[in-house]
Order: sequence, then C-alpha cells, then structure tokens
Amino acid sequence: MIVAFGLILAGHLYAQKNGRTEVFSNRVKSLQAQVAGELISEPYIELDGDRRLEVSFDVLNHTQGRYAYSVIHCDADWKPSVLTPIEYMDGFQGMTIEDYSPSFNTTVSYMNYRLFLPNDNIRFKVSGNYLLQIYEEEKPDQIVCSVRFGVYEPLIGIDAAVSGNTDISLNREHQQVSFQIDRKGVTVNYPQTELKVYVYQNNRTDNAVKNVQPQIITNNRLTYEHIRELIFEAGNEYRRFEFLTHRYNGLNIDGIGFHNPYYHADVMIDQSRTRTGYRYDQDQDGRFFVRCSGCNDPDTEADYYIVHFTYASEPLLEGDVYLLGDFVQNRFNETSRMEYNPQTRQYEKALMLKQGYYNYQYVLLPHGETKAQTLPTEGDYYQTENEYTILVYHRPMGIRYDRLIGKLTLRNRQFVL
Repeated sequence: MIVAFGLILAGHLYAQKNGRTEVFSNRVKSLQAQVAGELISEPYIELDGDRRLEVSFDVLNHTQGRYAYSVIHCDADWKPSVLTPIEYMDGFQGMTIEDYSPSFNTTVSYMNYRLFLPNDNIRFKVSGNYLLQIYEEEKPDQIVCSVRFGVYEPLIGIDAAVSGNTDISLNREHQQVSFQIDRKGVTVNYPQTELKVYVYQNNRTDNAVKNVQPQIITNNRLTYEHIRELIFEAGNEYRRFEFLTHRYNGLNIDGIGFHNPYYHADVMIDQSRTRTGYRYDQDQDGRFFVRCSGCNDPDTEADYYIVHFTYASEPLLEGDVYLLGDFVQNRFNETSRMEYNPQTRQYEKALMLKQGYYNYQYVLLPHGETKAQTLPTEGDYYQTENEYTILVYHRPMGIRYDRLIGKLTLRNRQFVL
C-alpha cells in the first residue's frame, strides 16, 4: 500500500512542474545543491559511493513548516523514466525533512532546511538522472522547489579539451569542446544508438548540446572532434559582488542602507562589455556562496537584503534581458527578467538575496527563442574561463532506462575563492 502511494505521488508531483532545478514559491530562497563537504561541486554523486548530495534552502517564515520530498528517476532528457520507485530506490516517497534550524539575530526571519541523499530513508539502486521535488507535508500537490541531480557509475574514461581555435573562427568569439571516450569498462555494441552524450556550459540548460554523435569509432574509443554542435559562444567572465555586513560596502557594492523593514544593497551600475575587450577576472562560473561578517553559522545568521541590479543600456528591442547565474537557477522567468526604465534609460531588477558572494551575468533572450545570447551584453571572448560538463548515458537493448556511465567536468583554468 505504501509503495502504491509512492507511485501515485511521484507521478502526480512530476506532472505539476517541469523536470528542472527551479523555485516555485516566493517564500523559498537560496536553493543550493552540491556534493556534501565540497565547496565547489556539481550535484552528481557516484552510485554506492561514499559521497552524498547536499540540498539546502530557506523558507521565509516566523514558524517551523514541515516539508517533505520525493525523488523521481528520469531519462537523459529529464523526462520521467518508466521505472517505478521500487525499481530505482530502496525506501519511501514523501519522507519529511528533519534537519532544519531557525534564523538567528536577522531582520528577516526564515527557517533553513537541509537534506542529504542518500540517507537512512532512501538509497539509490540504479544510476541516471534524478529529480528531487520538495513540498509542504500537508500540500503534496504544491511543489515549492525542485532540484536536478545525477547518480553515475564510473564505467568509462573521458579525455577532453577546450580550444578557442574552432572550426568556424580562430581565437575570436567561440570555444570548441573535443573529447574521447574510452569504453573498455562497458560493452557498447551500437554506439550511435546506445549512447547519449550531453555537454553543458556553466550549468546552463538553454545552450546545452544533446545527443551528439562521435566522429570516429574504433574498437574501444569514440572520438568527438571537429563537431560543429560542440562550438559554444565563449561569453565573458562572470561579474561579481559581495555583501557581508551593513557596516561597509562589499565588492562592487555602491551603497547599503536600511529602509524599514529591509536592508537594501545597490550593486554598482553595470555597462555592456561587448566592446571593452577581454579582461581576466577570477570568477566561479555562476555560483554563489552564503557568507556574513562576524557570524559563526552563515546558514542561519546571514541576513536577507533587497539587492538592486542596474544595467545601463538603450532598450534591446530584439528580446528581453535576464540575469543569469545559480542564484536564479539559470532560468529565464519573471524572477530573473530585467525591467526597462525609460526615465533612467536602464534595465533594473530588485531581488531578495541572502548575504554572501555572487556571480552573475546579463544575457539577451531573443523573442520566441529559448537560447540566450551573451554577445549583446557581456561580449564573447575566446579567452574566457568556462566550465564544461560532459555526461554519457547508456541504454543497450533490453534495458529500460538511461544509465549514467560517465561524467567529466572540464575547466580552462582552475578557479579559487
């Protein structure tokens, strides 16, 4: 009976929202997912490994709310797989998140929640893509946030490189990814149909490359070189700002003030970087980190400010300007869309953000399209340090789901905090 309820619950929940990392409640803030114990990581853990996924978020509320979660197995394209919960996990859906703490000495009250996977209630049986969905315990049909993550089996080797010397330009506006897959650890009879290869840039989904085919196939090696699909717009280094206290301005903060009931922080007015030329800056490829000055536990002692973004520009009539970064889940929606102010001739946006250190960019999303452009706002420079993630899925004949058999994260250069 419990298993049957889990099947119904999982299917119903997924039907309510799309399979992506996103926040659906304006009370949920600072959603993060990473490998537990690693400051900079992606939400991918090894099947039966010793690492766990750590998911954290805040709920703006004066009192404790009980939140539950379910986990859904997905195909390579993030649609629900045909597997039932009993086939992909040991445990039950709808378990309650028990790790939570109230904010302390902050102007904005909130409850900080934390979840680790796998845990005593859930263990994964198979590899692949997974979607975590979180909801109020008494309202299972109302998802407040969801998180994409992956469980992989290290069965193949991946060697990769990124170059500004691409098949369409030489050291100009693009970067080309090339790689080789060593498949000695797994039997692949028909690579063209059994394997699915996905490539992501800086955790973005709008410009992801899907189902790319190898150029050369030998006995144990697949080569992906000189493939036009693997040419990405290079973009630019992420802009950065930091606000740790109301006592002084932080990095790229123009001013901080208290206007009852909130603190407000003004980010320095930004300009287009399309024609400025490349300037190296040490960013973290779109991530954000919760921090505060003089506090022992930033998770519960960091305060929330209203942060004001300003991008000085004439209106870009061919599309809308959006903020891009992990702090807005790299999604293009009303939360991340900039509003144009004709009086100030600037794009403006105010968001409630937790004290810390943030990476961000401005991108243009042309009308009617789903892939954003960096060229009109940030510029495209081949020297830009970007992070590329290569995921390899395998579904041989007779298998009903996409196994995640390889993962590689590649960076042009190593970043630091």
